[in-house]
This record gives sequence, structure tokens and C-alpha cells, in this order.
Amino acid sequence: MNDTTDEATYRIWACNNQVYGPITLPILIEWVQDARVLRNTWVYSDGAKSWRLAETITALDDQFQPGEATLFLRRQEAECAGVELEELRQFSLFSCLSRHELTQLVRRCELKQYAHGEVVIRQDEPGDALFLVLSGSVRARLMVGGNDKTLVLIPPGEFVGEMAMFTQRPRAADGVAEGQTRLLRFSAEAFRQLIEESPAVAAPLLYSIAGTMADRIMADNQRFKKEVMAEFLWR
Repeated sequence: MNDTTDEATYRIWACNNQVYGPITLPILIEWVQDARVLRNTWVYSDGAKSWRLAETITALDDQFQPGEATLFLRRQEAECAGVELEELRQFSLFSCLSRHELTQLVRRCELKQYAHGEVVIRQDEPGDALFLVLSGSVRARLMVGGNDKTLVLIPPGEFVGEMAMFTQRPRAADGVAEGQTRLLRFSAEAFRQLIEESPAVAAPLLYSIAGTMADRIMADNQRFKKEVMAEFLWR
């Protein structure tokens, strides 16, 4: 059977790691137009007996030109908290996500903007959310005896407040905006929903957060080691 006729059948590998089908070519085209199938969606052709990217299927050549699917995505993106999806592409943790997956992610967030010196999070507040730094930076600080002590400067592409959110404990320090700063706020509930409903989207975030937490623990260990060694040498 020709795998580009109306009678040809296909199976779709969806973002939830489920395979849907078989479906006919007209249904496949409808799914493309509804943005349920994207350029980088894996499609199995029963006729050719092989998996391939949707954009390489001859019968779909005309479907990925500007049209209903593009308009659908633009309508979704317009609702994405004022964040351009391409802005997220500058960060490596989002490089593996499709535009549809990025849309799912951003629609669960809230865009927050702060002027230089504004407090983003306060010590001892509930850890009910984490933040991704889009631009500017956040300085984690502790007030010790009236003195402002900087713990770490968190640059774009990294998370703030993840420790308190995951441990469900009060914030351990303040977070202060350095320069004009834009953040994406993920509430704890929104993050849980993302993990349950879109694990493929949540996975790179969790991996990045785990790496960030490990790096900060190692840096704290190094600082502690230096302090102990300095104290020992002065004895």
C-alpha cells in the first residue's frame, strides 16, 4: 500500500510517551492543523513500516506552511504570560522542547518583573513557589547583625527558591533583584501538575534544578572547608 494515500495509516508518538493510532492520512492532516502533530513529532507509517519525523512525510509537505497550525500556536503563545517562546531558547535546559511543549510550560507560569533592589523573596516566608531568572539576576542574601551578607548571585537561566519549595520549609534567605530583573514564577501546585500531566516537559527542569542544587551544595562545602582550614592555621 502507498503510504501517502487516504487509506494509508499512521501511529503517533505523543509527548506523554503514548502511541496513538492507527489513524488515516486525513485524520493525520487534521491533527497537524490542530497542532496536535508538530514538525518534530515522530510518526510511524504502517505502509513504510518505519518511524520518521512528521516534517519528512511527503503527504504533509504543504501542512507545515503558515496556516491553521501556525495561527493556533500564535493564539496559544499570545496567552503565555507575555513571554516570547524564543526567549527561552537561549537556555540549554529548554533546547529539547518543542514549541508546543514550551507553550505548556509557560502557560503554567506567571511573569514577574522587579526593579533593582526590590525583594523577590523574603526570609522565613512559605516556600510555595520557585522562580526561573529570565533576565537580570537575583542576589541571595542574609542580614547578619544588621550587615548585608551575599550568599550567591543567581544569573539568567537558573532557578531561585527551589530548595524551600521542594522541602516545604520557610525561605532560608532573602532574594534581591540586581538590575531590572524578569522572573517566571512556578507555584508548587503548577509544578506538581506539570510533572503529572507533562513529564517530558518537567524532566529537563528537574534535571537542571538537581544540578543547580548540587553545585550550590558543593560551593557551600568548599566555603566551609576554607573557613575550617583558616581557623586551624590561626590556632
